[in-house]
Amino acid sequence: MASEQLAFRAHARLLTMLGEQLIKNERVALVELVKNAYDADASRVTVDFRGFASDFAPLPGATIVITDDGVGMTETLVRTAWMNPATPSKALQKKNEPTTSKDRVLQGEKGIGRFATFKLGSEVTLVCRARDHDDEVTLFVDISALDEGTNDERLDLDPEFYLEQIPALMETGPPNVFDGTGVVGSTHGTQLAISRIRAAWSERLVRGAFDDLARLQPLMWAADGSGLRPDFEVFFLKDGAPLPYREERGEDFEDALVRAVMVIRNGRFDDSARRLSFELDGREVVLNIDDAEVRGLKPFKDRFLKDGNNKDLPADTIPTPACGPFGFEFFVFDLTSSAPARYSLDKDQVKLIKAHRIYLYRDGIRVYPYGDPHDDWLEIDADRGTESAGRTLSNDQTVGYVTITQVENPNLKDKTSREGLIESGRAIDDFKALIKTVLRYVRKRYQPYLDSKERTRSRDLQTHRIDRYVQEIRKQTGLSAKVVKQLDALEVALTAERELFSMQIARTEQLAGVGLSVETASHDLILAGSEALRTSRHIVSELRLLDLLGETVYALATQLVARLDFINSRFKDVQGLFVSTRQRPTEQNVVGIARRVRSIYERLHREKDIEFQIDTAAALRAPSTEAAVLQLLINLVDNATYWLLASPHTPRTIRVFTPDTSTLVVTDNGPGVKEEDAPFIFEPFYSGKGEEGKGLGLYIARQNGLRNGFSIDLRASGDPRDLAGATFVVRFGEMSGGDVNP
Repeated sequence: MASEQLAFRAHARLLTMLGEQLIKNERVALVELVKNAYDADASRVTVDFRGFASDFAPLPGATIVITDDGVGMTETLVRTAWMNPATPSKALQKKNEPTTSKDRVLQGEKGIGRFATFKLGSEVTLVCRARDHDDEVTLFVDISALDEGTNDERLDLDPEFYLEQIPALMETGPPNVFDGTGVVGSTHGTQLAISRIRAAWSERLVRGAFDDLARLQPLMWAADGSGLRPDFEVFFLKDGAPLPYREERGEDFEDALVRAVMVIRNGRFDDSARRLSFELDGREVVLNIDDAEVRGLKPFKDRFLKDGNNKDLPADTIPTPACGPFGFEFFVFDLTSSAPARYSLDKDQVKLIKAHRIYLYRDGIRVYPYGDPHDDWLEIDADRGTESAGRTLSNDQTVGYVTITQVENPNLKDKTSREGLIESGRAIDDFKALIKTVLRYVRKRYQPYLDSKERTRSRDLQTHRIDRYVQEIRKQTGLSAKVVKQLDALEVALTAERELFSMQIARTEQLAGVGLSVETASHDLILAGSEALRTSRHIVSELRLLDLLGETVYALATQLVARLDFINSRFKDVQGLFVSTRQRPTEQNVVGIARRVRSIYERLHREKDIEFQIDTAAALRAPSTEAAVLQLLINLVDNATYWLLASPHTPRTIRVFTPDTSTLVVTDNGPGVKEEDAPFIFEPFYSGKGEEGKGLGLYIARQNGLRNGFSIDLRASGDPRDLAGATFVVRFGEMSGGDVNP
């Protein structure tokens, strides 16, 4: 049998297919070409729209000219690399010499970015002069034949029209473009002149392209003049005249950045040290991923402390995240009209902030489309839709960037289309979870700002709560314009106060409704449980009379009695929580109630290896209500249990003791309360637990104490029995020492 060796021949339509299918749009095409300039160590790139109408509609002969002052290309490089699709020249260069002379990590490697030119137009003139070379190389490529004629006549449908038949004319000669006097003022570099424009350009599209290119490096974020400075700048021109986009955007953005409510700078995840560190409003924050505070944040917990079936994993099993180290900076804004003057943004600034999100940069170059206004790559708004939106930072009020490198983050891989990272594998999920963890931590710190803002507005209106007062004043004749303006401001402030109260009342009513439902259900269940317990005991008695003690049915019936008895006792504990059942203060055995709480948690503590100690000598009786004391102790023990479970350290201990006849101390050896959280833990709706906390437990406990004869404070008791974590001191017969509104 005869055989012969065949060679592949690329059809000419490969040029348009690469441009159409691998390059999303004209804006992305421009970015790809500018990235090539970055790889060539250019410091300046100009994009000149020549021969376009005033609205940037392409006129006959319109040309987009992209010029850089990079190292340029020799005639040999044009022949062997530029004219040969998908050659491994850049990939080999990245492997052997991954950085340029300016210490830039090469962005391209696939050898196809040049075909972005054919996304923009059908005729391309390449002019280049290599550094330290005398001659300038000019290459002209025309693929317009692929666009001409009807579908039946077009050459890209001709099966015999191959890539080598595309006309490409090259010549060398004295420098004309790169003679040191051109737009980039350089004697070396590359210029691409693209004509026979394919896209219907407009001013909006041009501005959008500039926005994309302006974000290639995180140059906008250094509002105070510090941080990164540009070593790679892109300028837009029209017929050789500079367009003012760069200056306008830079000034506007810096003016907006100084209005940020919270600034997170110099952020870094160190995978070897297993910690996140950053400056929050100038204060250094270090979060170790093995600390309970981090493990309690929902994004971290869902990613690292849950298995595939959403079941809890042991606290000491967190592997080192696979994404590698990364940096970050974020700015959080108050976009509402009620923002204090210091943080208030005008309409244009709000629009500007909303046009940006959180960008991702690899080796200083932007990864698309992350950061676009309609891109939610961190699923911030998606998560917000499943939670209390009012307590969550929205996608449009947080801007900033995250930085990675090819060297440190090899597991975070770009898609072939250059549109984002490959969304599969452990590394990308770990990466997103860590970023979201930082944002959730920031959100916790943002909540006190919101609460403070609302309280300030409320205090200003304490004596002006009734609409009719305002209306009566408005009815007065001869009011000055100043008085009318003040009345308008008063009504706006009154509306804001009502919105705050409505929000708090709605939350409280919702939780109260849950409590009423549970109270009603528990009453019915106690009745049914008591009847079931009596019946099961009767069955056991009958089986005993039938002399069936040695049978399996007797053993099962006995187990049923024990379990029903346990369930019944627990429901009685729950019933005791409801104030409506214990209205009148009486002398309470406080330590006895603590023992009941210990029995409620006995099974969980046994499974999780938590020791609940009650001093054998503890004794405390005080006038109060059973419900108030039970709520208090359940809340304190539940909080201690939560933080002990979030901590990998063992042994885990909760301790209750009475240093004197009027004081009860509840202490644990968990991570304790952060210094920055301590002033707020008794505030309504503030929770250190992140998404899992309602922020009402300690608030309600303190308020109940004020009404029922005891105080509660977070502080050391001074007794040697205090443990190293959180210590709460409950004193009966006195008011709370905290700043509390009853």
